[in-house]
Amino acid sequence: MSVQSSGSVGSDERLVAVATKSVSATGSRNLSENAGNTPQGFLGQLSAFTGAWAQSMGISEEWSEFFDRVSEFLQETLTTAMVTLWATSPVWCVVLYVYLFVYAAYLRTLLGAYLVFCLLDSRPYDGIGRRFSIVRKLPIWEHVNRYFQPKIVFEEPLDATKQYVFGSHPHGVIGYTSQLIAGTTGLSIEAHFPGLVVRGVTMPVTFGIPFFRDYALAMGCLSCDRGSIRRILLDRHHRLRQSLLVVVGGAEEAMLAHANSADLVLLKRKGFVREAIRAGCALVPVYNFNENAIYKLLSNGPDTWTRRFEMAIKDLFGFTILLFHGRNVFFTPYRTQLTTVVGRPIPTTKNFDPTPEEIQHYHALYVEELSRIYAKYKLKYAPNDADIRFAS
Repeated sequence: MSVQSSGSVGSDERLVAVATKSVSATGSRNLSENAGNTPQGFLGQLSAFTGAWAQSMGISEEWSEFFDRVSEFLQETLTTAMVTLWATSPVWCVVLYVYLFVYAAYLRTLLGAYLVFCLLDSRPYDGIGRRFSIVRKLPIWEHVNRYFQPKIVFEEPLDATKQYVFGSHPHGVIGYTSQLIAGTTGLSIEAHFPGLVVRGVTMPVTFGIPFFRDYALAMGCLSCDRGSIRRILLDRHHRLRQSLLVVVGGAEEAMLAHANSADLVLLKRKGFVREAIRAGCALVPVYNFNENAIYKLLSNGPDTWTRRFEMAIKDLFGFTILLFHGRNVFFTPYRTQLTTVVGRPIPTTKNFDPTPEEIQHYHALYVEELSRIYAKYKLKYAPNDADIRFAS
């Protein structure tokens, strides 16, 4: 059953107290409370100020309502612009770098040195990275929260003294929800269980994108290669124990991210299970409802030119370029309510050299738990979505 504010789960009373404060009586929490101390932001304060000013000046109610509508319009416009900028930031980072290199001749030496630094920097792979809380608390997350109204549901409270391997599904076109629950302070799993440190991982190529790589590192993101994952999960007695969040389906699943679908690439993905067993971490399935509704893929069936293009790029580089569209030409994401459901932890027995039978056993338990939480919450959070289907 999901966490209840009036119930107690587990033996650690302190942990239960933290969990019950963080999770509502229905087992979920609307994370708009975590967006900041001023949920409406600057424009919300401006609206309140203009309303009070109009009242003090004796301005008619019609004018006061007009000021409110203008303020609401400005806030909505700013929110949409901020979300669009965040969603397309990798592209704009490349554009900015090229623009500066071409038109700012006095910066070329510095930009060239920076590019060399990007290629030689070992921090994305050392299991620690370069995480800065100030970036994870930027005001932009207030706008992202306002736009998507994310919620998170915990089937059970987590123990902040333990390590977990979270598998996040589906990948979606970009994987925005996974960024939110692993990265931002106010919207993350960590926010609900103080002391828990969750590191998200992404493709190594991400850390070759100028400027964007530094944002990803500051958010706590690291490389998804095997060596990096093992360093993340390494038991450091002198440091905080770290948990891992991996988007299991990868680029292959991203090509299946059509709205109202739940096609997952999971049956052949067992590496994350092996690493969990090696580290003795519990496996935790996570499903992000409506992730696939953020953007709309072009038709890319098996025999289409779109799929042939996507597969050619994937075979060549290990990642793919998806052809999709948003609300407008600026690729603004479609507005949809995002809900993350965190399943029950599946304990593993630590074994530095797990057998194929062990891996298959825990993998089967993981698939079963993921299927269970999807079936339990689909009608509530994504009633129009198809039943879950494992593509491979």
